[in-house]
Amino acid sequence: MRPEEFNSKDYLPHGYYPWPDLISPHAEQMGKDMDGWIDNDYTFLTEEQREKYKRMKLHICTARMWPDLTYEQSIPCNRFMLQYVAFDDQVENSSLEEIQQLRDRCTAILKGDQPRPEENAIYQHMALIRDEFRALMPEIWVERFIYYFYQSVRYGIELEYPYKIAQRPPSLTLFKTIREYSVLMRPYLIFGEIESGLVLPEHIFEHIVVQKIISHMTLVIAWQNDIHSLPKEMAKGTEVFNLVFVLQQQYNLSLEDACKEAFRIHNEEMAELLTLHTEYREFGEYQEHVDKFFYYAGVGIQGVNTFYLQTERYLHGGVGFAWPEEGRTANIQANGG
Repeated sequence: MRPEEFNSKDYLPHGYYPWPDLISPHAEQMGKDMDGWIDNDYTFLTEEQREKYKRMKLHICTARMWPDLTYEQSIPCNRFMLQYVAFDDQVENSSLEEIQQLRDRCTAILKGDQPRPEENAIYQHMALIRDEFRALMPEIWVERFIYYFYQSVRYGIELEYPYKIAQRPPSLTLFKTIREYSVLMRPYLIFGEIESGLVLPEHIFEHIVVQKIISHMTLVIAWQNDIHSLPKEMAKGTEVFNLVFVLQQQYNLSLEDACKEAFRIHNEEMAELLTLHTEYREFGEYQEHVDKFFYYAGVGIQGVNTFYLQTERYLHGGVGFAWPEEGRTANIQANGG
């Protein structure tokens, strides 16, 4: 199989997962909101980058992953979708020290620091996200969100860094461990608690079965992302943090065989997730909370898959991606430049 023959929908078509495929009734307004933020606030990006982010229609990802949010609830979730995607994309050429500084500054803002006037939209919107979530959710949930944000950057983006610099993948075992965090989905998965209105108490959230369910869900989305983003990453030529590339490297597989194996791993992850939820039913009065958490996260898995099939973000050749520009990495660190 030649790279240009690869089509992710041959593996993960519409409706692949056992949850409904839905979209928010507020999607149109969410799109208008996001385009306004890109045009008016994300001025540290080039005009070409801003246009590409608008064409990606990231608000549709929000609308499909969490279709039952009220419009008020959708605002910080949609704002975070743009903020976190731009964060991840634009640190691609940054040094490890710059990424660490960005992580620490964003975490400090989430915990209460105010962004300085000269700091760009990455920081200004993080403060808005914090205030909007605090107005909607209890403190236990906000602390959970902050921790998952920190964790994903600290143990995801940062642990990827030496392998990206060396342009060599880690072993499959280590890759799976890091990829669970570098897919950056942990903060998003708990948005289902906003939809359901059922926030898991800490002793349930920290239960080993719930944590394992979250781990499986995160990895399902990681393998899903690696399959859908493959056309963009093949175009880059230097990407190593994709399951398909790791399998090719470790087992000397052809592209076609590596894709088949990646799909098998995805399906195995999915089967383990469903089995775990079905078999363990010992949460007593909190079983409904866990079931709702599982359902809304599942709708998110279905929804993000549909988004991947519709967005321009992962087009062949990387033409739809807002690649960071050489020499502009400092722009994400400070002003709106």
